[in-house]
Amino acid sequence: MDEKILHEAVENISLIKGVIDRTSKSFIAFSKIFIYWGLLFILNSVITLLMILNREQAFEIAMRYPALNFIFPVGIITLLAVLIYRAVSKKIPLVGLEKHLMKVWVLVLAMNVLPPKISINTANAATDPGSISVYASNFSVMLFSLAIALIVTSLFTGYKQLSYIGAIYITISVLHAYLNLAIFEGSLIQLLSLILLPLTFLYTGFFLKSQQARRN
Repeated sequence: MDEKILHEAVENISLIKGVIDRTSKSFIAFSKIFIYWGLLFILNSVITLLMILNREQAFEIAMRYPALNFIFPVGIITLLAVLIYRAVSKKIPLVGLEKHLMKVWVLVLAMNVLPPKISINTANAATDPGSISVYASNFSVMLFSLAIALIVTSLFTGYKQLSYIGAIYITISVLHAYLNLAIFEGSLIQLLSLILLPLTFLYTGFFLKSQQARRN
């Protein structure tokens, strides 16, 4: 009985290893999606940076045309990201585990194009108008969501480097969420928020491309 159970366990392990190996081989074909997404979100970051540098003009336009907030740049960038995904997946059909992995990345992408929740603290506004505080940050959520996608991809492909990046992201995310450290000042966080999303897509895309080159 023990030998039978041991034999089944060995077969199951071999099956799991085989699935992971096949997934790692097939998933690298989708490196184009990540590279294109990375380039697309570099454009988004540049537009966002220009809006930050011209805050007063951007605010005036947003107040005059409220619907524009949902269309530009987030709406247009999201639409382009979906079109890129559909175009590549049509040429390389999604099957098996890689299909589910791409679903995870699409959900993470959707999470990161949602606008941040803005909280306004007016508790002491009556006595001290200067005490009104406005908070708007999704930095920790963005990092943690990217970490989940990287770690899940690593689990199903065997690419440990992705899980290492995910672990670093989780550490930074937790530190930013719970500790008030000087290194997490507003301007630095704003800069990291602009570059980490496209950088993660580009890193993942070029990493997968390098794995494809090695196998070839």
